[in-house]
Formats: sequence, structure tokens, C-alpha cells
Amino acid sequence: MTDNKPIMEFKGRNGKIELYGNFVRLNRKTTMGFLMQGLKGEKDIYFRSITSIQIKKPGFVVGYLQFSILGGNESRKGAFDSLEDENTISFANKREYIKALEIKKYIEEKINSGSSEVKSDADEIEKLYSLMEKGIVTKEEFERRKKELLSK
Repeated sequence: MTDNKPIMEFKGRNGKIELYGNFVRLNRKTTMGFLMQGLKGEKDIYFRSITSIQIKKPGFVVGYLQFSILGGNESRKGAFDSLEDENTISFANKREYIKALEIKKYIEEKINSGSSEVKSDADEIEKLYSLMEKGIVTKEEFERRKKELLSK
């Protein structure tokens, strides 16, 4: 947890996005967040662990902002499953879509401004994952090292 105020906030249908200097917090401590996600609470995603950001404009169905992360298992089934995905915040109108675009742009600019550090961390995690799959590194060692890389 951080005591700092978020740079930007965005309340969606299934939770809230709080944007900080080097991470985004998905906060499910809203009424709809609780109803749609249960007791998941808050999740911090550091920019260096984000591999892609997908945004869908609302129309016939809700729109959403989805963060793909290293080692993550995000939903790939579209708007309906986005309501249950832990790395996705959904929204319903144009005003919210514009705010989501601002958040996406901010994060992408931050990632691209420090791209060499992000890439080296991503490369390191990818190598460690490969070693884990080959049985050279244990899952515990992989998780510990990944956590160290993502928290620095």
C-alpha cells in the first residue's frame, strides 16, 4: 500500500483504477467491484511487468481496459469475460472510455521512456521461466526472483 495520492483515478463498472508514478492499482473495494469480483481487494501492477494494454470502446456491450502481465492469465474472450478478469476494468460510456485512453497513454509513455530497464527485467523473467520449465530452477526460486525484479 502507498500513502501517496493517485495521479489519476477512474471508476469503472467492476472496480476502480488508481494510477501512480510506477504502478497501477486495480481496486475492487467498490459496490459493483465486490458484486462482480468478490473479495479481491486491491492489486498493484508495476509498469515494468505490463506486456500489453488492450482497450475496447463501449458500444453494444461494455468497453474495457485490460492489462496483460508477465506470467499472467488474462481473459481472451472479450467483453463478457472481462467483467470477471482480475486485470480488467470495464466501463460503459464515452466519458469513461476517454479517461481509460488517458490512463493507457500515460502508462505506455512511462513504459517507453524506461524501455531498456523494462525489457531487461522482462528478458530476465522470461529466462527464469524457461529455466523453471526445464527443471533447472524451482517454482519457488522463480517466484522469489520474479517478485524481486518487479518490486525494484
